[in-house]
Amino acid sequence: MRLHRGICLTLLLATMASGTLLALPDQDDTGASALSSVAAVHDYPRGSAIDWQPWGTQARARAQRTNKGLFVYFHGQWCTWCRQYQEQTLEHPATVAAIEARYVPVLVNLDQRRDLFTRLGGRGVPYTVLMDAAGQPLARFTGHVSAVDLQQLLQETAQQLITAAAVPAGLESLLEGDPEAFLAFLDETYDPTQQRLSGASIIGALSKRPQPLTYLLLLHEPAWAERIPGMLDVLREELFDPVDGGFFFFHDSEQPEPADRTETSKVLGLNAKLIWLFAESYHELGRERDARVVRESLNYLRTVLWNESHGSFPGSQASDPEYYAAPARVRAELIPPPVERVQYADVSGQAIIALIRAARALDEPGYLRWAGRALAGLDARLRHPDGGYYHYRPDGGAPQLAHYLPAQVWPAAAWWLYYAATGDAQAKARGAQLLAHIAAYYDASLGGFAERLDPGLQPWTESRTHAALAWMLVAPADPAVVPDAVLSPERRELWLRAALKQLQLVSGGDPDDMALGVLAQRRMGRQERP
Repeated sequence: MRLHRGICLTLLLATMASGTLLALPDQDDTGASALSSVAAVHDYPRGSAIDWQPWGTQARARAQRTNKGLFVYFHGQWCTWCRQYQEQTLEHPATVAAIEARYVPVLVNLDQRRDLFTRLGGRGVPYTVLMDAAGQPLARFTGHVSAVDLQQLLQETAQQLITAAAVPAGLESLLEGDPEAFLAFLDETYDPTQQRLSGASIIGALSKRPQPLTYLLLLHEPAWAERIPGMLDVLREELFDPVDGGFFFFHDSEQPEPADRTETSKVLGLNAKLIWLFAESYHELGRERDARVVRESLNYLRTVLWNESHGSFPGSQASDPEYYAAPARVRAELIPPPVERVQYADVSGQAIIALIRAARALDEPGYLRWAGRALAGLDARLRHPDGGYYHYRPDGGAPQLAHYLPAQVWPAAAWWLYYAATGDAQAKARGAQLLAHIAAYYDASLGGFAERLDPGLQPWTESRTHAALAWMLVAPADPAVVPDAVLSPERRELWLRAALKQLQLVSGGDPDDMALGVLAQRRMGRQERP
């Protein structure tokens, strides 16, 4: 079985930590756009032998009517491993026959339905969930498995095999977001020979996925002062594209085949967070090489992942190992990989934050003007009538997926950061409106903020979103910026307490799931010292 080391195969019993998953998001019968817009980047599922359906009530009704299960496949248009899984495993004639015999196949775009992805335990792609006719998960796995292995799993699903261990005992304090325990955990995973967070730990070896928000936290930790410069150099060396600019998605130096070591897609969210990280690094350490990578990466965004006419950031550029393996002079004659022209509110907010941080660190007012243009474009294309934001909008299509918390938190942080940098009255008013909107997501029964607002959906929380909310409250929207009339001290305290309480790191998760929340806690602690 071929399995990429950075994306581990896990099969899990249907019972998940959050309880029953029968009440799942139904929005999607609008989500047919996830199929219709695919050809803009990659032709899958065009020409597929599988009769893919969009996620929604119709697919579940069909499964119940035909007494079949659901084969739910999450993919990214930018993902090399997804293409390999599709071509070598899913489209294998025996796999097609096995799916057709027992399942209704459902294709889901990870970026467009990240709420569903995280609700079903997704951590990386390709990600597959097998469900019964009622929508109850039977098994799930991440990675590119062989056709034979998948066919065997499809036959054995009814036995509800489990091969993944539960979260080890003794992690309670870490999962509850204790900053000292979290930093001790990071210290344990640090590998001095590789200068990265990749060593063994009490929850096993970390994935090889980059952790820019965790590095951002460590950049401000005195105990890591000697380590972090080298860690940043390794990160830049492995992920930065010195020819076109921008950062690749993933690198695993332990892969035996050089062609398999780098996932060459360039996604907006990771690029935004890495630009933010290196801008902060230049501000703190004053290294010109960090400033240079910020400038070149922002030039990449301007050239490739920016639509000037819309004032919007497309979500990703597809992977193409052959293109990126070519020398610079040859690459200049080739057609670059295509761009998925879909705008997402959450990662657009992250890109705007990166621009504002870069403007401060590099003293480049042009980046601040660009941030203002992007905020205006965000409102023009994704603003919901209730004052919040839709999650995404494809070029030529309507905005989709309302009432998704990350699509509110990240733009709110961007508006307040822009207000702090410019004093713009419109930014202050928009930030205040978004804080009022976010209040509706607070659910006392959860002790936190619901990831989605949907009357037909059982509410749940996500650590990563709460970490971002905590950081927003103590950084972009701190009391020195946001008046008490906009966010009262009592409400601020309630929100912060709730956000920090929801921080956790689960088995298979990433430190970035809680890093910003720990950064918020550390900043609060420093402010409280005499």
